Amino acid sequence: MPLPDELPADLLDVRAIAFDVDGTLAGSDHLVSPRTLRALAELRLAAIEPIIVTGRIVDAATDILAGAGIDGFAIASGGAVAVDTRAAEPLHTATMDSADVGAVVDFAVDRGVEPLVFTATEMVVAEGSVAYQYLVAANLDAVVRVVPPADLPGDGVTKAMLFGATERLDELDAEVRAALPRMVRSMDNVFEVGPADADKWVALRAVLERLGIAPGQVAGLGDGENDVPWLSRVGWPIAMANAREPVKALARLEIGHHGDDGAAAFVEALLDRRADRASARR
Repeated sequence: MPLPDELPADLLDVRAIAFDVDGTLAGSDHLVSPRTLRALAELRLAAIEPIIVTGRIVDAATDILAGAGIDGFAIASGGAVAVDTRAAEPLHTATMDSADVGAVVDFAVDRGVEPLVFTATEMVVAEGSVAYQYLVAANLDAVVRVVPPADLPGDGVTKAMLFGATERLDELDAEVRAALPRMVRSMDNVFEVGPADADKWVALRAVLERLGIAPGQVAGLGDGENDVPWLSRVGWPIAMANAREPVKALARLEIGHHGDDGAAAFVEALLDRRADRASARR
């Protein structure tokens, strides 16, 4: 999807851009491309703060910043953890109630889909997991542990997920939302839920307060239902072409597909037009 020739002035003046990862920064291969890593580094050079906002565990989130050769802020596990890579202690942490984790696992086992359980430092799947290869491919340096279903952890959990074929989750969609009303469908093959008192917006707000940046001065790129709460609070919510409909409904701009480096193309265009404006003012 081509970007418009002119971008609104208030979009050019954003002080930070927050990026979801899967379905946004990451391509169809679940990896963040060299082009996208360069775009993040170029944002920093332009004094625009890039912030990672992802459902992945914290090491996978901070690895993206490291791959771009920059430090900074990352929000992981769907908002359960927020870190500044320059500081030893997290800015924000939260974990799920063990009963909520158990409800997700029980639902998954009863309905024939996979339960996935994340802690701050690892991803845990049940034996025979189809999701295992996907998680390893998407999180090359992260720990993915395989255990008997009865040994899936209930304590210290930052996120629990239902993973299954798109068609099966379509069939279960209404049932999931009735039985587990806090779950959101972040991707076609994933429902997820985090701690009751934490989400991506709570963590992003903590980061923005640390930076001294108002939400209205922030653009956000996302694609899943779990991005709606935080995208709806920033000045420039932006939807990927592949975004689910609730994201597109609130977005002020729709950009390219994540499989075509749509986020990188947007950043490149934004920086080019800022440079053109600066030249015109000289």
